[in-house]
Amino acid sequence: MDIETIRTEALRKLGRNIVNFSKIEGALKYLLSIAKNEGNRQKLSDKLLGDRERINKQTLGTLVRDFYKNVLGNAIQADFPEDDPKWVSILLNISYSDQEFLKIKKQEFLGIVAERNKLIHQDLANLDTSSIEDYRKLIIYLDEQNPRLLNYLAELGEIINTHTDMIKIGLEEMRISQKQH
Repeated sequence: MDIETIRTEALRKLGRNIVNFSKIEGALKYLLSIAKNEGNRQKLSDKLLGDRERINKQTLGTLVRDFYKNVLGNAIQADFPEDDPKWVSILLNISYSDQEFLKIKKQEFLGIVAERNKLIHQDLANLDTSSIEDYRKLIIYLDEQNPRLLNYLAELGEIINTHTDMIKIGLEEMRISQKQH
C-alpha cells in the first residue's frame, strides 16, 4: 500500500471519529441546556438563551463534569421563591440505585475526554506523516476507538429520545385535558 492511500484512509477515519466526538459534545450541550431551567415564565426564554450561550462555550471536559454533577445521580430540587407565583421549574435528572455503576459511568465519560485530548493534542502531533507504519497504527487505534464513541452517542441519544417522548406524551395529555374541560 502506498503512502497516499493509507494517509487518505487514516484521515477519513480520523474525520469520522472527530465528528463522533463533536456529536457527543453536542448531545451533552443539549442535555445540560434542558437539565435545569427555572425562572419567571416571562423571563425564562431570555435565561434559556443565556444558559445555552454559556454552555456552548464550554470544553468537553467541563461538559462531562457538569453532566455528571447536574444530571446523573443527583436529585435536583426546584427552588421556588415564595413571592413569584409565575415561577416555573423544568428539571432533568437521571438516577441510578447502584452508586458503583454511577461511578463507572463517570469514569467512562471522563475516559472519552482523555481519549479525545490524547488524540488531538498528542497522537496527531507526534504522527510521522511520512511513515506508513504510523498511519497503520493510527488506523488501528481509530477503529478500536470508534465503537466506544458510538456507544456513548447511543446512550446520550436514548436519553434525548426518552426526554422528547415524555414531552410529547405530556403535551398530548395536556391537549386531551383541555378538550375535556
